Amino acid sequence: MCFSSGEFTRSWRAGATALLHHIMKLTFRDALGAAFILAMCAMCVRLGFWQLDRLEQRRARNAVVLAGMRQAPRAIDAALVAEMRRDPARLAYRRVVAHGRYLPAAEIVLRGRVEGGRPGVHLATPLLLEDGSVLLVNRGWVPAADAVTPRERPGPSAGTVAVEGILQEVPTTEDRGGRSISARGDTAYRRLDRGEARARLGARVLPMYLQLLGGTRAARSLPVAVPPPPLDEGPHLGYAIQWFSFALIGVVGLFVLLRRRGGVRS
Repeated sequence: MCFSSGEFTRSWRAGATALLHHIMKLTFRDALGAAFILAMCAMCVRLGFWQLDRLEQRRARNAVVLAGMRQAPRAIDAALVAEMRRDPARLAYRRVVAHGRYLPAAEIVLRGRVEGGRPGVHLATPLLLEDGSVLLVNRGWVPAADAVTPRERPGPSAGTVAVEGILQEVPTTEDRGGRSISARGDTAYRRLDRGEARARLGARVLPMYLQLLGGTRAARSLPVAVPPPPLDEGPHLGYAIQWFSFALIGVVGLFVLLRRRGGVRS
């Protein structure tokens, strides 16, 4: 059964108005308790609609991801580089092929990554493109017992390479990626950050990074390619139903309580 936000809100207000009419007949203590229950029910309804909004956002993101993944890979050229600098958000999840040379000395370690229940890190390696721009490439996961310092750190291929993956926007974070230095002196970040990338690589670095797709390396070799984002709808619908159920339980419980105290005439 489908219902709109407006219809549900009107029904809720009508029921709440009727209950408030009977609450006026109660003692101050009982009325205070009833008002608290109604406030909690209203909060549950609001949280339910919030989860429905999250569901719509998830569906919209899934549509963008699916559309980008279905397109044929586009080679990164001067026009695409200019587009990435102008409006990176519009190119999110777009499949591309990049040609260039890795700069392993400037590699960025992203800590706290898990693969199959095992702790590790992601390796984001700059790729120097033919026009001089730099594109960060998330080459994938490698194990690290402390989720900071990788046990193995396989280097990228030498010389000019062609890599395929999906574009993701490099965010701007308040903590500049959450930089940390381990006891061994290794620098790692919680996430990529646009400002920190520019500080390390200069203005030539692009505001997007390339997430390599699986299948670009031999099976079980390191780094392990990061899978594309899941296209499920998440738990939002279930959470919305739970919040609406809590609100309904509260209203029904309050009604039963009022009847037992004689607040509602038979």
